[in-house]
Formats: sequence, C-alpha cells, structure tokens
Amino acid sequence: MKKIQKLIAIGALTASSSVFAHAMMESTFPQDGAMVMEPTRHVEVNFDMPMKLINLKVIGADGRPIAVDYERAKEAGTHFKGMTPVLVPGNYTVHWKAVGDDGHMMDGTFGFMQH
Repeated sequence: MKKIQKLIAIGALTASSSVFAHAMMESTFPQDGAMVMEPTRHVEVNFDMPMKLINLKVIGADGRPIAVDYERAKEAGTHFKGMTPVLVPGNYTVHWKAVGDDGHMMDGTFGFMQH
C-alpha cells in the first residue's frame, strides 16, 4: 500500500512540475558572445515553447539603438527574426522581451561582435 501511495505522489509531482514549466531561450543568432565575420542583417531569438515577442532592440557599442524591423507577435511562436541594416564592425547587445501563454513575462539580452 505504501508503494502505491509513493508512486501516486511521485506521479502527481511530476505532472504538476510540467504544468508550471516556463519557456526557455533555446538559441539566438548571432550566438551570445559570437564574433561574426560575415556581414549580418538580422538577429533571431528562438524559444523552446510558444511565446509572444513584444520587444526587440539592438544597441551598438556607442549606446545608440540600431533600427530593427520586426513585427510584434500577435500569435505565440517559437522563432522570431528582426531585420537590421548591415551592421558595421563593433559590439552589439540585443535586448528582448516576451510573454508566455501563461502570462509569464521574460526578458533577456545577448551580445556579439560584428567583425
């Protein structure tokens, strides 16, 4: 009887932990810390679960924002791409903000060097 109770408890804990799981950043382009040798004209953020991207900014080494052409997500998705002008050599920081289907707000940054 105790074994059955333990199995039920373990099953309940496992099921409840997946209900409360939040999306995670899966990958970016360029990768965080990358030195990009070829000229790039876009940045990407990829999640492991559907999210709505609500903000995407690229900041140059001088602290000024770079124009990013992206559509604020109306529908949840896992892959988002923002187009930029051709980036001149320098360091860049990408700031993003997204919200999950559960209303959980996430934000983050990644950086790269355009060589």
